[in-house]
Amino acid sequence: MRVALALVRFAAAVVGDERYREQWEADVAGAHELGMSPLSVAFGALRAVVVMPSKGVAVAGIGPLGIALKHAGTPRGRVIAIAVVSGLFLLGGLVLLFA
Repeated sequence: MRVALALVRFAAAVVGDERYREQWEADVAGAHELGMSPLSVAFGALRAVVVMPSKGVAVAGIGPLGIALKHAGTPRGRVIAIAVVSGLFLLGGLVLLFA
């Protein structure tokens, strides 16, 4: 149960909304009453964070993060994918630069 609560708190921190944390903690606490695993509820909250559209940013970043943040209206999973691919390209460029 503690691990599930920690995962839910992490997911709510990623979203940045206290309302989600309260709702998801209540869902984890009431999971046993419905015959569900608290961990499956917590992983459901993590999956919800990945597909939720982000709210945007106040300051644009530089490099892979900046490119990803330009797509702030898209789901978080797509933003993460853009950041990872951009980071790999940046890493490949650095390897070629110093090779």
